[in-house]
Amino acid sequence: MFKSTYIFFISVFFLTSIAQAQTSFSGYVKDAFGKAIESATVTVVGTNLSTSTDIDGFYKLKIDSKQNLKIEVTSVGYITQNVSLKSNETYKDFQLKKDDHMLEIVNVKGQTENQKKVNEIKRSGFNVSVVDMNRYANQTANVSQILRTAPGVTFREDGGLGSNFVFRINGLAAKIYIDGVPMDDFGSAMSLNNIPVNLVDRIEIYKGVVPAFLGSDALGGAVNIITKQRNRHFLDLSYSYGSFNTHQTSLVGMYTNPKNKLSVRTNAFYNYSDNDYKMYTEEKYGIVFEKVVNNKFVPIDVVRRFNDRYYSSMAQVEIGLRDKSWADQFFVGLTYSGNNKQNQLGATINKPYGGSWRESAYIMPTLSYKKQNFIIDRLYADIYANYGFDITRNRDTAQYNYEWTGSPISNPNGQNRRKKVYNKQNTNSVLGRINLNYDFDESRNHSLNLNYNISSNYRKTFDKIANNNTSGLPKNMVKHIAGLAWQSQWFDKRLVTNIAIKYYGIDTDQQVDQRKFGDNNEILSGAIITQSKYLGYKGYSFASRYRIFKDGGVKFSAERAYNMPEMIAIYGDDQNYLANWDLKPERSDNLNTGFYYNTFFNENHFINLDVSGFYRLAKDYQNVRIVTNDERDKFQYYNIPGVKIYGGSFEFRYGYKDIITAALNGSYDKAIDNQKYTNETSQEVSLSYGYQIPNRPWTYGNLDLGFAQNDWFSKGSRTQFNWTTQYTKWFYLSDSHLGSLASKNYIPTQLVHSLLVSYSWNRNRYNISGEARNIFDERAYDNFRLQKPGRAFYVKFRISLL
Repeated sequence: MFKSTYIFFISVFFLTSIAQAQTSFSGYVKDAFGKAIESATVTVVGTNLSTSTDIDGFYKLKIDSKQNLKIEVTSVGYITQNVSLKSNETYKDFQLKKDDHMLEIVNVKGQTENQKKVNEIKRSGFNVSVVDMNRYANQTANVSQILRTAPGVTFREDGGLGSNFVFRINGLAAKIYIDGVPMDDFGSAMSLNNIPVNLVDRIEIYKGVVPAFLGSDALGGAVNIITKQRNRHFLDLSYSYGSFNTHQTSLVGMYTNPKNKLSVRTNAFYNYSDNDYKMYTEEKYGIVFEKVVNNKFVPIDVVRRFNDRYYSSMAQVEIGLRDKSWADQFFVGLTYSGNNKQNQLGATINKPYGGSWRESAYIMPTLSYKKQNFIIDRLYADIYANYGFDITRNRDTAQYNYEWTGSPISNPNGQNRRKKVYNKQNTNSVLGRINLNYDFDESRNHSLNLNYNISSNYRKTFDKIANNNTSGLPKNMVKHIAGLAWQSQWFDKRLVTNIAIKYYGIDTDQQVDQRKFGDNNEILSGAIITQSKYLGYKGYSFASRYRIFKDGGVKFSAERAYNMPEMIAIYGDDQNYLANWDLKPERSDNLNTGFYYNTFFNENHFINLDVSGFYRLAKDYQNVRIVTNDERDKFQYYNIPGVKIYGGSFEFRYGYKDIITAALNGSYDKAIDNQKYTNETSQEVSLSYGYQIPNRPWTYGNLDLGFAQNDWFSKGSRTQFNWTTQYTKWFYLSDSHLGSLASKNYIPTQLVHSLLVSYSWNRNRYNISGEARNIFDERAYDNFRLQKPGRAFYVKFRISLL
């Protein structure tokens, strides 16, 4: 069905573009640095023909004749440009220069919603950076690979495509949103290391205090992924192929009827990889692979993953109306996602699996409504709801252990075979969100925001091999998050403050089977019991920005925030993660400060400097450890009673026109065990008090150099080169204060280099790129010495139709 739908959309877009090319004149409006100028006015002089550019800086005019036409382009803050058209021209791009004599205007009537949002972010007191994902559109990367290059961000994986990951901002667990909706509600196939860059317009990275409108239990930071949405027809298709038999495709498109404003938008992706990359023995780091020879384990130098295939897919269709008297936007949608992942490893490299895998299928209907001047003037309403149903199957049909050659280990001593595993999880989820924002005046000097989120997850797990009477017991989690925030602007908008209070509530319950059965399946003792608990907390925050001069200023924020445990943390996943019913919510008192400076000079040069620091006292810090269960190494979340985290980061960017770009950032993030005594009643000093928390990077940075040139091989083409370097300083795998120096395990310093070359022609309509990741085949590790892919090559083809 989805295939037929996409063929239909592609046909419509192609026919539309062909028909319009005969009567339309189009192009892009950008600044000297190649950045799109939104809402610029493009006018045919002497006529009433006029239009505005969209978020991409794209415009289109329908004209009857091209004889003696003159085009005028205007935009606030830029010098007006007039150009006479040639008789055979069907498109024209404009590059506007900034008007240094024009006063800064922050509230301009006629701004698009996207412009208002971006400007609001820039002016806010929050420590936030915005990543324009359109500049990465030709890369084979997914969202996680772009995010991990941002200062203060750590993204740790245990393998290749589709692997498990831990995501933190400045040392604390961060929440992830898609268009303001928590990503936990999109199914396991929708994760940071699955979403292609082509589906995303921008990413907002909040460090420290998180705005109230992101109504969730974000602690210390959040990421809001803004997907591509347009008011015009467009279609973006891409396909990439690379090492380890990796295939990635994506599609995003939209059609809006100009008369009745009926809109249809669609997003889809498909990812596949064998993940059969090589791993190497490194004895000095405690990494030793083995095989069986004459019933004995002997070390081998090189192994290859043989049970790590992964594929995922997602298709989303939304239908709705725009620009109606009763709604700015009203959409209903349906999302399907699914994935299948073979499970090569548990928590360590010690025991490879040969028949373990996990698959899921998820379907989610959605409803969204947005309206400015809702009921009363200046009241904005954003209402969203979804219902999700997920079926996940975990299986391990292999009855033997495996060695790293991919062969099962023989059982000469007549030992019992391994127990088969096959369980099925049914999960129902519901999310409801309402966000109300009231501006007390047209200039938005004072605003009040009220946000309420309720989410529910209800899971039943069925053992398909054992007696079903002992399975299918429910596990439930309900979260309530409410926030009230007041934002104000003072001293001609030089000072912006945001004060918020928040309520966090979590309600969990589960049924536990404590029965013991006899040989004839009769109950000998025990019963099925119900465990339940409700926890509620109050938090608060203050964020402020003061603009010292036109191009720079300072930011400061403070908060007490909470991170409620997720389903996987409390109930496990019946595969690699064990349950921990006693896991507590994490609390942190945070201080954040920063300085920023952005300026243009000589019209063609741009520099940006951001420096920030933070100090955090966390209680019941949530960390992950290795636990052996049923002869397997698995992960389990646990609490560290007290942790002190402090550090800082910097980012420097330089740009020369749209030709040269350079970015350098570095982060220092130290986490110290701050619990002095072993327990609340004892005066015995803990052995780990004052020492660094193990198995977490603490010094890391990134370098990105880019060079581009327009019209090298043909008019309307662009050739681009990018070199990136990722640095991670060594860190201890276990407690640094225990054992001798020679016995301490650690993860080594890593320096990973990558190169991208891309070529676009026909004004960015057709694109081809090649990428070499980890060029020098660096041994790269993240979680518990689990090696990541080495040198890899990729090629990507992309078509963008407007």
